[in-house]
Amino acid sequence: MSVKMEIHVQGLPEMREKLANLGDAMKERVHEALVFEGEAMKTVAQSLAPVRTGYLSSTIFSRVEDLILTLGATAPYAAYQEFGTRFIRARRFLSHAIELRMQTLINRINHAIDEAKTEASH
Repeated sequence: MSVKMEIHVQGLPEMREKLANLGDAMKERVHEALVFEGEAMKTVAQSLAPVRTGYLSSTIFSRVEDLILTLGATAPYAAYQEFGTRFIRARRFLSHAIELRMQTLINRINHAIDEAKTEASH
């Protein structure tokens, strides 16, 4: 059983609609920002993941498709480590990584949009 984290942000459908109407240059900048922050989140999650053999950490991934960032782990026991069971306490390696990097992600996307707008106005 693998685990993937999805974040639902209020106003996200409206933001996706606006991003869909943006020019290719702006979409590319936002995509680059998502890829950069996704890799940063992946690194943080790997440092937070419990380690016995290192397998769980090695299965953590970050992927960006259609301006959607997905962070997850494919180890069969990843969900048990993330959410816990009655025998195992939750370790929250993925969700905590997202929480730690969320404001940086928002700032980087805003900066990417501002850069693209400035570039387009020249």
